[in-house]
Amino acid sequence: MAGGRFRRRGQPDPAEPERPAEHVEVRGGGVGAGADVAGNAIGSRSTVTNNFNYYGPAEPEPRSGAPAPSGAAQPAPEAPDERRYQVFVSSTSLDLRQHREAVIDELVTEGYIPSGMELFDARSEGAWDVVARVINDCDYLVLILGARYGDLNGGTVSFTEREYDHARSLGKPILVFVHSDPAELHTDSWQPTPEDTERLAVFREKVRGERLWRPWRTVSGLRSDVTRSLRLAVRHNPQPGWVRGNSTAHTFSAEWQNLVAPGTQIGVARISVDGQAGNALSENLGKAASIGIMSTSGKRLIEIQTPYLTKALVAGARLRVLVPVSDGQFLADVDESESLWDERSPIAAEVREVEARLRAIVREARARSTAAGSAAGSAAGSAEIGFFTTHLRSTMILCDRTWGWITLTLPPARAPETPSLELRGTEEFGLIDACWKHFDRTWAIVQERGEVRTIT
Repeated sequence: MAGGRFRRRGQPDPAEPERPAEHVEVRGGGVGAGADVAGNAIGSRSTVTNNFNYYGPAEPEPRSGAPAPSGAAQPAPEAPDERRYQVFVSSTSLDLRQHREAVIDELVTEGYIPSGMELFDARSEGAWDVVARVINDCDYLVLILGARYGDLNGGTVSFTEREYDHARSLGKPILVFVHSDPAELHTDSWQPTPEDTERLAVFREKVRGERLWRPWRTVSGLRSDVTRSLRLAVRHNPQPGWVRGNSTAHTFSAEWQNLVAPGTQIGVARISVDGQAGNALSENLGKAASIGIMSTSGKRLIEIQTPYLTKALVAGARLRVLVPVSDGQFLADVDESESLWDERSPIAAEVREVEARLRAIVREARARSTAAGSAAGSAAGSAEIGFFTTHLRSTMILCDRTWGWITLTLPPARAPETPSLELRGTEEFGLIDACWKHFDRTWAIVQERGEVRTIT
């Protein structure tokens, strides 16, 4: 049925087995107000039940343009639902031929994708194999009971009952319509056998004992009842449906597979286009036991985050900061590249201030620990600073192995003009683990060169 035109929502390849629908919840969320992470100033899911009363009166739709209740926030506009639902029409044929045609015509008019035995072409495989596979792909099954039980085809159960049982075993929503007086469907050219009548009575009682159902008598009444019940079913028990391959929903699915899913897998929690980390940076610095900061300057970062770095040291954290050698070629190259900016002091001058700021943080942390009763401030954590000779123009902040932040700056572009990544720890090796691996290796190198000092 998909035929390359329609695809299951959330499934890039209709040939793959259908997966259960997933519930995805998306919530919206600088170092400080008006600053990027490097310190540069910048400007419920519905309850699913196959026994829902789809046959009751339709719920009133909210009036278009009506104001929200007092004190209520205006809801965000929703993207149009581009899904089309596939509906399998199950019934006997001899007594209900015109009824089936009328229902299928109405389904097409209402935008559904109808399926039924009369729509199948010649196949080399067995008839039941075809029926079962089509039911597997359908979203809803409409069961119409008339005056016949149906052909047994050499078995003990009719195709109609097998279709019902198969849909029920898959948990498909089933809408049942039972004729009020089957004798009205008898004709001079066709009368049911006593055995067929008895089997139909047993099947009717089985269905009515397991499902809510609606009686019907006329073709026009059946047409309207089926489509109205389907509208309620879609509202209260939505299924995956089908979308066009070039639809918005499918495009989003492709973007999810190409961007969101891989990013989530390696631990990218958010992409910031303005360099601002928000409150997450301060919160994670304040509670981290191990902090690694690698920055081209770090002055503004440490200045703004002083209260949270102090809090972490009071709690016994280990803080390591890596900055460039102040008189090295790396900073000279960065300053030259960024000379296109407004006049600013050389980064080397900022780097020379970092150690002094760290010293002030350590002293404050030890003073607080002493005031809290720790002997000589021994409970306070430690801070060290190391000096590297080459590095990307970037800022990397790592808090334990659970949270991290990377701002990649590409001079002469400013930090807010390049992307920043917020990182989360993952069960397997992720980007935050790669960052720690890079940090620890760089730290080991500068330590071997004697370029690490303990802050006292």
